[in-house]
Amino acid sequence: MSFHDQNYNEKRDFIRMKVHTAATLTLTSSGEQLSVVCQDLSSQGVQLVLEKPLAEGTDIQLSIPSPTENLQGLQASGQVMRCVAEGNGHYAVGIHFDRLE
Repeated sequence: MSFHDQNYNEKRDFIRMKVHTAATLTLTSSGEQLSVVCQDLSSQGVQLVLEKPLAEGTDIQLSIPSPTENLQGLQASGQVMRCVAEGNGHYAVGIHFDRLE
């Protein structure tokens, strides 16, 4: 399906890259760290899969390690925009980035 064939609400201003990589999500309010899997990534946000639901508006820190030894990984802060149960004990969580490092 081409970009022009998509429904308007599926079009994005930024390209999303499909990824499948482990990351660490830290809940800003408690410092709790969660192991997550990144499913897709853009300059504005990320979709993660994790084993517990998160409330919309939750502030987070995300750390994605670099697969290359001499390159810095991604560090970002943001907020949970949505959380959807996937039916298999996992949740798809959409994060909007406030800041990238």
